[in-house]
Amino acid sequence: MCMDDSSLTFMEATRQDSQCIDHAARIWAQAAAQRDHKPTPTDGSQALVGVQRRLALPEARLVMASKDGVPAGFTIASPHDGYLEIYYVAVAPDFWGQGIARVLLSEVDRHAASAGHVELRLWVIADDSRAIELYLSCGYQHTGQELIDETSGRIEFLLRKKLSREPG
Repeated sequence: MCMDDSSLTFMEATRQDSQCIDHAARIWAQAAAQRDHKPTPTDGSQALVGVQRRLALPEARLVMASKDGVPAGFTIASPHDGYLEIYYVAVAPDFWGQGIARVLLSEVDRHAASAGHVELRLWVIADDSRAIELYLSCGYQHTGQELIDETSGRIEFLLRKKLSREPG
């Protein structure tokens, strides 16, 4: 689904931006609960440690998307040996189906290309067909690698996307 993103704004947060980090943790906790058919948490406290851990990585970048001033989704990515790894792509359940995740992924693509990365990678839960469908439609491909997440015990697949290098 395409969306009119004129009401969507982006803000890159720093590690010191506790309000934005709290918003990200709340969005992740609510989205994960909805995805897993669990009760919606009132805050993001159970997700906060994971968000902070990823933000502590070298050159980690958190981008918050807000729609009409309301935090709607975010990404966290960090560079590795020649590629950019995306750790979080999350949209608050109230905003699902509006194309926000696709716009966030496009923003990550632009950032990766401008930073000189030629590949993006992310791990996705194997039974999250909604996310897998989104990533595949955005140009990601299965690598054949999988693992069992130590925390959740769930199988995850590694997906990657090659970015084209345009002369210039």
